[in-house]
Amino acid sequence: MNISWLSNTFLTRGFWGDEAWTIGISRLPIQEIIRITGEDFHPPFYYFLVHYLGLNFGWGELTIRLLSTFFFLLVPILTYFLTQKFWRTSKRPSRLASTLAALITLTAPILLTYAFEARSYGLLAFESVLSAYIFWRAKDEARCTYRWRFLYFALGAIMVYTHYYAWFILGAHAMYLLISERKRILPMLTSALAILAAQLPWLPTLFGQVGEVKGDYWLGAINSRTHMEFFLRVTGGDLTTKWQAPIAIFIGLIILLDLIYRIVKKNLPKHYIFTLSWLLTPVLIPTLISITFMPVFFYRYLIFSAIPLAILLTRALARFPRTILVIGVIILIFLQLQVDSKVLSQHPRSMREATIQLNELKDPSLNDDPVYSVLPAFAEVMHYASPDHEIIITPEGLVQFSGKSLLDAYVRLGYTRIEEPPTSAPYFFLTPNKQVEYITPTN
Repeated sequence: MNISWLSNTFLTRGFWGDEAWTIGISRLPIQEIIRITGEDFHPPFYYFLVHYLGLNFGWGELTIRLLSTFFFLLVPILTYFLTQKFWRTSKRPSRLASTLAALITLTAPILLTYAFEARSYGLLAFESVLSAYIFWRAKDEARCTYRWRFLYFALGAIMVYTHYYAWFILGAHAMYLLISERKRILPMLTSALAILAAQLPWLPTLFGQVGEVKGDYWLGAINSRTHMEFFLRVTGGDLTTKWQAPIAIFIGLIILLDLIYRIVKKNLPKHYIFTLSWLLTPVLIPTLISITFMPVFFYRYLIFSAIPLAILLTRALARFPRTILVIGVIILIFLQLQVDSKVLSQHPRSMREATIQLNELKDPSLNDDPVYSVLPAFAEVMHYASPDHEIIITPEGLVQFSGKSLLDAYVRLGYTRIEEPPTSAPYFFLTPNKQVEYITPTN
């Protein structure tokens, strides 16, 4: 089959499984989105954005993925302005350091990977750095002025409906106040309570989700490699390459040595404590929950950690002469670009290619053999399958919670049905590994 060069770019290649789930949920009516996300384990805000984007501009790969790209491009810009607020009182000019921190986030492999995927992680990274900036302004806001504290509430309310890990980001802000600025707790308390109040209508759903997944969910328990794997991926990228470990060692060693130096010298400015809390709190809280209650720790939910890491690294290098600072950042960016090039060159086969092959093999006017698939491939198949083909899902491997909510909705709405494949007639089968099989029963 001939697919143009454009169809093989990172932005326009076929949707993979989780992206297809995004589209499958988002193209349904709003009430169905709320219902399905309530039965699954992610809040609905991101799906609302994709819903209206798709309705107005179409459901193509480029259109939907550009939403994540838009938010990703704002991250380094906000990083620049946030670090300007942090470092404006420094004796040395901070504009160069802020620019370098922004460039590190722009080329960070983990952020770049999800900048081109139809998932909520790019939005969450944007919200993470924006909330840090607004918080830093809100905590110092003068009495009887509420602009920044209102903005903090408004963004926080959106965040907790974007992803549940947003609570851990907001928890990092609270942790900073407890450690460094207890006098600011009371002025910020109203905003914090307002965010909690905004989440109240969803709390029964959240508690129901927790009860459902406590005994059976796809996230595994924490083990001896969990946090090392997290750090490798957040620093060196989601793709295993020969540069992954060197990048992780480079970043980790410099930040650790700087932390030891600061502790010895008792030089822990407020912006440093805040950035450290931003990095560590969203890791520690889900770790404790995973150990004591249920597994919730997943590195992909923490990709925003690349932002405080970039800030801590840049500030550590900034204590050296400018030449060393620039050389150190150039080395890191060079390594990150090596990983980025590998990431952007990945063009795995998708269900789009499989359905093209199916269309070549099956002419609806000449061949009425049914088309079957299974739950793991369901969303991809439904997105790419021709309207001429009725897609039937086999009951094999159906799970009780994760993923089945969307399938149940599609069955309820009459878009598909669940049944066993025939035992005495041929049929087509679209496999989870994106292959087309023509099954001819022998008996």
